[in-house]
Amino acid sequence: MSARRNRSARNAEAARALIGRVLERLSPPARLVITLLELEDRSVKEISKLTGWSIPLVKVRAFRARAEMRKILSRIAKEKYL
Repeated sequence: MSARRNRSARNAEAARALIGRVLERLSPPARLVITLLELEDRSVKEISKLTGWSIPLVKVRAFRARAEMRKILSRIAKEKYL
């Protein structure tokens, strides 16, 4: 395996680990909406049907979940570099 491939594989593994850490720290509704929207690539309409939430509520929860993720990532970065 070339050095570039090896580095790429390590970076991919680190990204997966970071995503896992962020997801486990999210609130359950935030984790659900991010998983469905971003990881499973479902539409807002599909999520609305699956969860029983209104379309505007799905959008609000996705917005709030992303904000929650930014805060968590910020905390993780501080933990790592302090």
